[in-house]
Amino acid sequence: WYKHSVAPHPMSTMSVSLASMHGVGLGRASSRRASPTAHLRGGPRGVSSIGRLGGARGRGRHAPVVTRAAVDATVAYAVAQQNLVFAALVACECLYQGSNLPDDYKGKPSLPQVALPCGLFAAAFALIQTDQTVLTPGGLCVGAVACFFSGKYFLDRYDAIVPDGMDWPGPRVYPGTGLIFSLFVFLANVEALPRILN
Repeated sequence: WYKHSVAPHPMSTMSVSLASMHGVGLGRASSRRASPTAHLRGGPRGVSSIGRLGGARGRGRHAPVVTRAAVDATVAYAVAQQNLVFAALVACECLYQGSNLPDDYKGKPSLPQVALPCGLFAAAFALIQTDQTVLTPGGLCVGAVACFFSGKYFLDRYDAIVPDGMDWPGPRVYPGTGLIFSLFVFLANVEALPRILN
């Protein structure tokens, strides 16, 4: 009776074995369920990186084309304004000196003498304002030619005036200043030409 009472019941041993096997099975199932989740977590990163790379390539292929102006408008307009202002100064100086100097004064300016350079400066201003590939550089060339004629006009007046040692700076100061300004405006037109062509 004693041996029969302490002997393990065969059903209890089988229950322990089934429980242990069921626990192992659950552990394996949980590890299997966790692995697809980890795989899905890493998946979108790869997909997003590929999408970014493809988007960058697509943006590179379909980049907008920037159309540049035919000429540099800032440089061209600045030189055009200089030409027009200098033409106005030449005309005003001619009128002022012509009204104050006597008729027999050597080197006295007259309007027919400044008509050619002032007309060329006005034409240069109009051509530069067109902002065209051919006309704007042509306007700068016309402005340079106008500076040549204005410089010749002031140089002839400078040579014709007889200096007076008692008067400083003397009557030569006006044609001398005009000659220097003609040189400056000439350099502005010449230096602006390669800038707008590039």
